[in-house]
Amino acid sequence: MTVEVRGDYRMETPGVKVSGTYAFVFCWTGTMGKDDEDYLLVHNDCDLTTWEIEEKADAEGALRVLTTRGFPDKPALKVNYILKLEDGLHVDFAIEGFTVPRTIAAEGFELIFPATKGNIARFGYLNYDLFVRTGSNNLVMDEKAILRGPAEKTFDWTWKHQAWVQKQERTIFQANAHKTKVKIEITPR
Repeated sequence: MTVEVRGDYRMETPGVKVSGTYAFVFCWTGTMGKDDEDYLLVHNDCDLTTWEIEEKADAEGALRVLTTRGFPDKPALKVNYILKLEDGLHVDFAIEGFTVPRTIAAEGFELIFPATKGNIARFGYLNYDLFVRTGSNNLVMDEKAILRGPAEKTFDWTWKHQAWVQKQERTIFQANAHKTKVKIEITPR
């Protein structure tokens, strides 16, 4: 499975504007085997093959820039399971984010990265699925096609969330968006 993501985020409050862009690619490999009527998923490898981020902050006229080399955090892909349902095999994953901004000391917010349909509990306060704008994050593979031979399917979606948040005595604008492309290739043995 290959997961490609491009996104951006913003935070604004009186006197402070922060914006960031990022791009990353994960290559995940694993095996799956029949377990009665379901499947067991075994993780083999997960590589973050591409990781780029840049954050710019303008705090009362002082500009600060932080690039990938100086950024302390990276996304982490968690492939949870493959679930067999009536309509096929559902692949479930979530990519863990981190708090931004990092260029200035400010009230941060969680940078939300892609997740497949149904990861509501992962984000606590936010139902990820409600903010999918185009495409679908419901990754379903046809079980019969997989059993007949190599199967390949590509999924893509765009996601966006923005809100004004009251923290202490300040109002803060927070925005977070990304485009995701997932390619799944399964080869039976």
